[in-house]
Amino acid sequence: MVHITTNRPVGAFVRLDRGSLYVCTVPLLNGKFHWSLIHITDGGVATRHHWAAVGPNPRGREAYIQQTLPRGPLTASATQILGYFKVTAYQTGDGVVRDPDGFREVCKSVFPQSYPTADENREHDMSCRTWVTSVLQGLGIERGEALNVEQAVTSRSQACETRYLRSYLNSEPYQIAIDEI
Repeated sequence: MVHITTNRPVGAFVRLDRGSLYVCTVPLLNGKFHWSLIHITDGGVATRHHWAAVGPNPRGREAYIQQTLPRGPLTASATQILGYFKVTAYQTGDGVVRDPDGFREVCKSVFPQSYPTADENREHDMSCRTWVTSVLQGLGIERGEALNVEQAVTSRSQACETRYLRSYLNSEPYQIAIDEI
């Protein structure tokens, strides 16, 4: 049995903008983060898209996974969410894929197949972080802008993790970051 400790206040919720795309990060034990995309349609439907382990072995095969979040973005992870980072280039870029079906197709096509293990994927530069950056480019966001998003999310997630750990040690609720990038 896995016990997951979070520092979320009871009844907490987040409000994310409709017609937007967010990078969501969750802390991992090795000082890194699990990255996912939270797509909010114009109608307000939230969907999580990420590159993650398939099955019970976290070091086994990985694949693109899509999860509708009918109870909202906070249900994107059972562990503590550090932040939601709004990708402004998604809303402002010309020629950016915004429809849900096109979005899913880009997500599926970025890493069309997985190596047998997570370690082999890492050897081939396949991770949830590189998947997110590749999806942003596949959606039509320029490579330089996608790399800027990656760098900004990394540095902001590190700052958020420090704040989260401090709040956890002081038994205080953690305020999830919602920032624009």
